Amino acid sequence: MKIETIHADDSKPLLFLMTSTIGALDFSPEMQQELIENTTDNLHWWYTNPDQGCHLKCTLDGRIVGVILVKKFWNLCSLFVAPGYQGQGLGRALMLAAIDQCKGKSEKQAIWLNAAPNAIPFYQAMGCISRSSSKQALPQGFSAMQFLL
Repeated sequence: MKIETIHADDSKPLLFLMTSTIGALDFSPEMQQELIENTTDNLHWWYTNPDQGCHLKCTLDGRIVGVILVKKFWNLCSLFVAPGYQGQGLGRALMLAAIDQCKGKSEKQAIWLNAAPNAIPFYQAMGCISRSSSKQALPQGFSAMQFLL
């Protein structure tokens, strides 16, 4: 397993990883489409603002199997691990590497995220705690969380 910074030529494999992972979730087609659009928007944001966040990939045998994006060093907007590789510590390794890169750079002294229902136990195990959300309404079952740096 290798964790390293995303490069511009990673775009297609990243998009494939993220959309296939979203497609494997037990969400309505509308929710899946919304998540794909949001993820794609975040990916485009990073390509135009590469110095304003932490964007890492996890590779095994040269294949991208995980990715994390923390915009502005406090907004965790993407953490994906390919379905066949979940439960093997890749998400934890990506999260720890991102935390390390965000320390001292986060204006909130924390990493904020909105956890999908199936990811809440993972984030709790990582030390994330609940926080109030400024969004009017999160999707059903999602939880606003933070990791204090």
